[in-house]
Amino acid sequence: MSLLFSYLRPFVRRLSFLALLLAGTIGLQLLAPQIIRRFLDAAQAGAATRVLVQVGLLYFFVVLAQKVLNLGSVYLSAELGWATTNQLREDLTAHTLRLDMGFHKLRPAGELIERIDGDVSALAESFSGLVVQVGGNALLAVGILLFLGRESLAVAVVAVVYAGLTLLFMRAMHPFTIRYFGALRESFAQLSGYLEERLAGTEDLRGNGAGPYMLARLVPRLRATEEARLRADLTGHTTFNGRQLLYVAAFVLTLWLAAQAYLAGRLSIGTVYLLAAYMTMLQQPLMEIHRQLHHLQRALVGAGRVRDYFRLQPEVQTPDHGRGLPPGPLDVGVVDVSFTYRDRPGEEPPMPVLRDVSFHLPAGQVLGLLGRTGSGKTTLTRLLFRLYDVDAGAVRLGGVDVRELSPAELRQNVGLVTQDVQLFAASIRDNLTFFRRHNPTATALPDEALLAALEAVGLRKWVEELPQGLDTVLTGGGGGLSAGEAQLLALARVFLRDPRVVVLDEASSRLDPETEQRLEAAIDRLLEGRTAIVIAHRLHTVQRADRIVILENGQVEEQGMRAALAADPTSRFATLLRTGLQEVLT
Repeated sequence: MSLLFSYLRPFVRRLSFLALLLAGTIGLQLLAPQIIRRFLDAAQAGAATRVLVQVGLLYFFVVLAQKVLNLGSVYLSAELGWATTNQLREDLTAHTLRLDMGFHKLRPAGELIERIDGDVSALAESFSGLVVQVGGNALLAVGILLFLGRESLAVAVVAVVYAGLTLLFMRAMHPFTIRYFGALRESFAQLSGYLEERLAGTEDLRGNGAGPYMLARLVPRLRATEEARLRADLTGHTTFNGRQLLYVAAFVLTLWLAAQAYLAGRLSIGTVYLLAAYMTMLQQPLMEIHRQLHHLQRALVGAGRVRDYFRLQPEVQTPDHGRGLPPGPLDVGVVDVSFTYRDRPGEEPPMPVLRDVSFHLPAGQVLGLLGRTGSGKTTLTRLLFRLYDVDAGAVRLGGVDVRELSPAELRQNVGLVTQDVQLFAASIRDNLTFFRRHNPTATALPDEALLAALEAVGLRKWVEELPQGLDTVLTGGGGGLSAGEAQLLALARVFLRDPRVVVLDEASSRLDPETEQRLEAAIDRLLEGRTAIVIAHRLHTVQRADRIVILENGQVEEQGMRAALAADPTSRFATLLRTGLQEVLT
C-alpha cells in the first residue's frame, strides 16, 4: 500500500474533491428510499394529487442529482487512476533503461512490457478506488445499517449478520484469489515474452522450417495460461455466487419479518418498502467493496511485482559526481582486463571471455582490432562503453578510469557504429538526434547541423529530395531503406555528437561494393583527428589502422604498429595478410 500512497500524494486536492463527490452521492442514495416511503404512505392515506406529484418530483431531482454526482466521481476516479499509474509507468521505464545489459539479455522484451504495462494496469483503478471508494461504500453500508436499526431492530440484526458473513466469506477467499491471479499474471508475462521473441525472428523460423518447433513450444505455455485463467475465473465466480446466496437469504428473511410486522399493524406499507429497499441497497456497497477488494488483490500482486522490480539494481553503478575528461584528443588504455559474462543461460560455470588483456592506443591514432568470432573484440567495446564492468583491471579514457565517469560524459565522448542499426518509427530528425528536441533539459540541434552531418555521409541530397525532408517519418526498423542508407544514417548520428573516440564494429561488412565505398569515404572523414578502434574482418579496413591488436581466446596474441607487423614475415599479422583476413578470422 505504501507504493499506492506515494504516487497518490501529489494528487491530494483531486482526491479530496473525489471524496466530497462520493459523500454527496451517499447522502442522496440514503435519502431516495425515504422519499418513496413518504409517497407510498401518503398515497395509502389518500393524500391530494398535488402532494403526490410534489413528492414524485422531489424523488426525480434527488435521483438526478445523485446520478450527476456519481458520474463526476466515476470520471474523476478513472482520471486520477490513470494519471498516477502513467507516472508509475514512466518511472518503471526509466528504471528499466538503467538496468544492465546482462538483465536485458536474460529477459525477453515481452516480459518487460508485461512488467511495465500489465502489472501497472492492474493498479489503475486501485489508485483512486481503494483509497476513496472503499471508504465511501463502507460509509454507505454503515448509514444503511443505522437507518434499518431506527425502523426495525430485527431487520437490522439480519443486515448486520448478512454483512458480516459476506465480508468473512470474501476474506476466506482472499488467499486463493491472490495466489491464482498472481499465477495468471506470471503466465501472461511468460507467454508475452515467448511470443515477442519468436515473432521477432519470423523470417529465420520460416526460412529454416522451425515453425512446428515454435508451435510445439507454444502449446505448453498456452496450456499453462489456460489453466491459470480457469483457476482464477473459478475462484472469482465462487466468490460472486457465494455472496449472491447470502444476499438472497437475507432479503427473503427481511421480507418475512417486514410482512409479519405489517400484518400486526406495527409498520406502514411505506416502511415495508423502505426495509426491503435498504436491504437491497446494502448489497451495492458490499458488492463494490468486494469488487474493489478484488482489484486490491490483483493490485497487491502487481504492486508486489513492481516493488520487486524497483529493487533490482544495475551491477554497473554510476558515480554521484563523475570526473571530467581532459581537453583535446583522448587516448585509450586497457590494463590487465579480465571479464566473464554471467548472463549466458546454461553456461555453468561461466567461462572467461577476456584474460589479462592490455594495450595502449595513443590519442589520434587508429587501432585495428582483429580476432576470430568469440575472441572478445566486441566485449572490449562494451567494456569501453561501460555496458559491463571489468572483473579485474581497468579501461581508461584520457587516463581516467571509465568507472569514474558519468554515463553522459562517457557517451558524449565515445561514438559507436555497428553492423546492426536501430531505426525508430519516427522522423529522420528524431532518428538522427535520438529525440533530443523532446528532452526539456537538452538544447535542440538546428537543421543546419543535421544537414551538415548528412552532407558528411553523402545523404543530404537524398533527404532534401524527400517531400517532407527531415520531417519524413521512417517505419520501425528502417523498413523502406536500404542497408547502406540505414548505415549512413547511423554514421550521421556519430557526426552530430562529434565524439573524440570512435568505435567501428565492422560497419560495412554487409553492404554492396558501391554503398560500402560511400560508407568508407564517410568513415575516413569521421576518423580525421579522432582516436578510433576498428573491429575488422577485411584487409582494406585494416589499412587505415596505425596499430594492430590480435585477440585469440580472450588474450592478446599479438600487438604493435601495423607497418612494423606487416614488414615482419614471422608475425601473425603478416600471416593473416598473406592468407586473407576474412578467410582466417571468420
